This record gives sequence, C-alpha cells and structure tokens, in this order.
Amino acid sequence: MAKIGMPNCSVASLLWSDSLDIAIKNRFDAFEINMFYPSVNLDCINPMEIEKARVKAEKADLEICVHSPPFEINIGAFYQGLRDESVNYVSKSIDFCSKIGGNVIIVHSGAYTYSHPEGVTRHNNGRLKTQWDNNIESLKKINGYAEQKGITVCLENMFGRSIDKSFEDLIEIRDAVGESLKYTFDIGHARLKEENGIKKGLSLLKDNIRHIHFTDNKGVNDDHLQIGDGNTDYSDIMDFIKDFPYVVTLEVIHNSSDPSKIIKSREYFNSLKDKKLTKGERQTIIVAGSANIEA
Repeated sequence: MAKIGMPNCSVASLLWSDSLDIAIKNRFDAFEINMFYPSVNLDCINPMEIEKARVKAEKADLEICVHSPPFEINIGAFYQGLRDESVNYVSKSIDFCSKIGGNVIIVHSGAYTYSHPEGVTRHNNGRLKTQWDNNIESLKKINGYAEQKGITVCLENMFGRSIDKSFEDLIEIRDAVGESLKYTFDIGHARLKEENGIKKGLSLLKDNIRHIHFTDNKGVNDDHLQIGDGNTDYSDIMDFIKDFPYVVTLEVIHNSSDPSKIIKSREYFNSLKDKKLTKGERQTIIVAGSANIEA
C-alpha cells in the first residue's frame, strides 16, 4: 500500500522543521523535504536540529524523502566549476537525507543552457551532446555517493529545458548511470509532455519507479494545484498506485503556513482510491470541510 506524503512546499512559508510538525500532527505517512530557500538553508543546518527531527519522524513512523535543490544548480553545465558545485549541493542533500533517516532523494537532470530550433538534438549538435555527457557524469558521481550512504537516487521526469526530453531519454540515462538509479514519476510533467503521457510513462518506467509526485494542473502549466482543483485525468494511474509500495507525495505548492490545501488534497486523493475511474472520466468528488487540520 502506498504511503501518502506531505511536502514542505505545501506550506512553503514555513521552515522545514515546522512543516514536519504539521505532517506529524495530521498523521501523514511520509514527508518530503524539498531543499529550497528559505525553508531549508543547506549552508547552515544545525546537526542537532536534524537529529531532533529524525527522532520525531521515527517516533511517528513517518517516512522521510528529500528533494535535492530544484533551483540555482545545473549538473549538466558547461563549466566544470559550476558542475562540481552543483554536485556538491546535491551531495549535501544526500548527507541531510542520511542523517535524518531518509532513504530516497529526488534529483533533477541538468538543463540545457541554450534553446535550439526544432530538429536540433544532441545527436546532431555538439553543444547539446556535451551537456548530455556532463549530465551523465554528474549523475554517476551523485548515484555513487548516494549508494555509499544507503540512499536511493530517484531521477524525476522533468522535460521542458531539462536534458531529459523524453521517457526514452530517462531510460538511456539510467542505462548509462547504473541499475541502482530509480525514478520519481511526476504525473503533472508526464501529462504536460504529451497526450496520454501518464500512460506512456508508466508503461516505459514502471518497473523502476520508486517514488511518485501526484499533482494537479489545468493542462497548460505545471501549476501544482490543490488536488482536485485542476482537470487531470487520473484514470491511467490509480490502479498502479493501489499496488504501489512506496511514497506518493501529494505535490501541492502553496506559499503559506496554512495546511488546508494539502489536507483537502489528501481527502480528494483518498476518495479517488475508492472510486473506479474510466478513461476520460472527470472526478466530481466533493471534499468535506477540514475540521481535523492541525497547524
């Protein structure tokens, strides 16, 4: 049975440690710590604070996942120094994950520096090929370091400006990095990539999906809405999730200290699990008031 996770970005104005308290009070199964500033400052985390959080999470039987910094780094950068520093910050996140008792870290591929016309790919453009190779080498270092710590690296499907442009790219990256590399499957990114993207992604990646970002949007942007406020068709993934033994993070982003959006998202998600969905069916579940929210 999947473990339902709350991310700290669902109450993004709070420090990660305060967000953790909310996840525990509201009895989530898991908690994802996204390394974004100012919720987390990787340059000055008190080891005592990490240990205190580890004990709290362990006592509450709360599984911890860590998302490496999503901004300001590029593990596929042209310049060696920038790549090294980017890998360094991902490695700091791995250290954090290990110390707090987590066993999964979510990582993004690097991003291409320049945009290119349609039809220009790494197969016919040297600059793109260089960054593709840089990305692979950085991921090898990250994955090797994580293995030493007993942490599983989950590469998230990003697309857009990211170096991974397709599900096939993700498979090729894993083939190059090693079998211990797994995937975080982001529903929103898959949906926006192409029609039937969720179904295609599950078909190609499913044996190596170790973590899921369950999101909602309106089909245009990666909105990270309260689950149920968009128009995502979840019919292709709910059967998969019912038998998924790992963490499903409800990736809601809300710049507030109010946890109502993530609580209502969990209520909606639980209703989806109990409803047999057919392809193209729009869910019309009314979420009840959140009288049991604890901040």
